[in-house]
Amino acid sequence: MLETKSNNGIYLMFLSLTLIIIIPILIAYEFEEDSTRYEHKDLDIFRDRAETILEGDLLYRDTEHVTLSPPLINYLFVPAVLLGNTALVWTCWFATFIFISSVVLYHILLGVFDKRYAIAGAVFFITSPFSNYTTIMMMQDDAIIVSFLLLAFLFIIRKSWYKAAAVFGFGTMVKVFPALCAPLSAIGPKLWEDRFNAMVIGLGIGILVTLPFLLYAPDEFLQFLNFYLTGQQPASGEQLAETVSDVEQRGMSFWRFFGEYIYFVPSSFLHMSLVFVLLMTWVSALMKKIEIIPAFVLCILLVFIFYSKVHYGYHMMIFSLLIPWALPHPKQLAGLGFAGFFLIAVHRIWRDTSVIQNPVIHLLLAFVMWLYWINWAYILIKNRKNHFSDMRSCNQSTLLVVSWLTVFCFCYYIAYTIRVFLR
Repeated sequence: MLETKSNNGIYLMFLSLTLIIIIPILIAYEFEEDSTRYEHKDLDIFRDRAETILEGDLLYRDTEHVTLSPPLINYLFVPAVLLGNTALVWTCWFATFIFISSVVLYHILLGVFDKRYAIAGAVFFITSPFSNYTTIMMMQDDAIIVSFLLLAFLFIIRKSWYKAAAVFGFGTMVKVFPALCAPLSAIGPKLWEDRFNAMVIGLGIGILVTLPFLLYAPDEFLQFLNFYLTGQQPASGEQLAETVSDVEQRGMSFWRFFGEYIYFVPSSFLHMSLVFVLLMTWVSALMKKIEIIPAFVLCILLVFIFYSKVHYGYHMMIFSLLIPWALPHPKQLAGLGFAGFFLIAVHRIWRDTSVIQNPVIHLLLAFVMWLYWINWAYILIKNRKNHFSDMRSCNQSTLLVVSWLTVFCFCYYIAYTIRVFLR
């Protein structure tokens, strides 16, 4: 039945599923009227940036809060302000990108698997806590960059190098993570002329977007780059900025717990290690030691192994990119599904809202999380010659795993909604 359904009908199904999940939770939040829900949220910062744009002022220089993100993400906040600027509107706006990402992921999977398995993979993405805990419960914007990453991935798979370069250019101006994969759009083409053109497209977009801020607010603009590259917190001056310890600013990364309980590895060393392995990945792709598709996913995965600062929402990127690899393998798919719940536990430990107070268990859970991503890196390297043309086919076990995980996720969301109503 699903295989005969039109794409428009499938898109409507994805949208309906997204709404079925988020609407009860949002209604519960509206009835609760709990102001503490906004603690540790970035909503005020998002509003500040969007309102600065609408008032005709300059980002970075004229915002009340220090701006620690690329420019374009802030312009994508403007619709939420125009549509009402309430917490409900902001959450719905972020959830829109869950739907958009699911549509792009569906087309990625459709080029590799049968239609019903492509639908199953997209449903797996929509129902996962990686998508909904991040977007609805944490009120974070990470689903936006997932849409850009998946779109670039789709163009990479289709060998549309110029389109991929353009998406990388715009995507890097939304969040910095697409920059880790961007060189692959210039490495992929066989002709050096095409490689040069792809490079010009990506860099050209980046230069055009950043130029006004480099000219009129250079110091404020470069603060966010310095923060992401070195971990150095901004000197805010008259602007508001949250100052936390070097350990605390690392979020829920393994290196945060390792630094708190054993030894604090300098961020500069970790980031240099990340740059080194990224360079090795790019060179390996150029020398055809690894195919572009696994190299793309590996570039993002390396963030969770080497980068010092990781938040729960970041995992939505690698989760979406690993679905095509996990879909034919039921055990890997189940592991990826339950990873969303496991990482919630690590996230709550970081936020000090967990019932687990034992430092040994904290470190152990973080270490298991780290080993899990290392295992996925091993799988990608093992399949480095796989460019999806010889991907193992799915079977009924795939549908069974997705079905049970969907039921499990729905039970979790129902229980969460009831708990909010009863608070």
